[in-house]
Amino acid sequence: MNNNYKLLWGAILLAPLLAFIFWLAKGFPTTFAYTPGTRTLILALLLVPLCEEIVFRGLLQNELASYGRLRKTIAGLSWDNLISSTLFTLVHALYFENALCLLIEFPALICGFFYSRHRRLIYPILLHAWYNANGLFTFMLMS
Repeated sequence: MNNNYKLLWGAILLAPLLAFIFWLAKGFPTTFAYTPGTRTLILALLLVPLCEEIVFRGLLQNELASYGRLRKTIAGLSWDNLISSTLFTLVHALYFENALCLLIEFPALICGFFYSRHRRLIYPILLHAWYNANGLFTFMLMS
């Protein structure tokens, strides 16, 4: 298995691992206090990842990458990825009261990394949907 697939599987497996850690921290709840409706599922799993990745990866990160100096990397992360992911996190901080929304930065960097490496929006869109699914599951456990 080459390194691209190892990184992709690592990114995919990180989301359920984080959900499991939150489940353990909550004290092993077995019932859900919150059940999302169809509209919430469609928004969280389809529309939001599609729209956000088009804006933050397809437009913003792509435009930043057109400036040659911003494609340079630090620890494997390009400046265009760091800037667009930080802006992505700051936009979420405007809408969520909880300071834990700053944890969005790490999955945003992962999505940006795969966009930087492959220049295809399908990878960050699918990863974003996967992270949202696990985040929704975690929210269902925590509420």
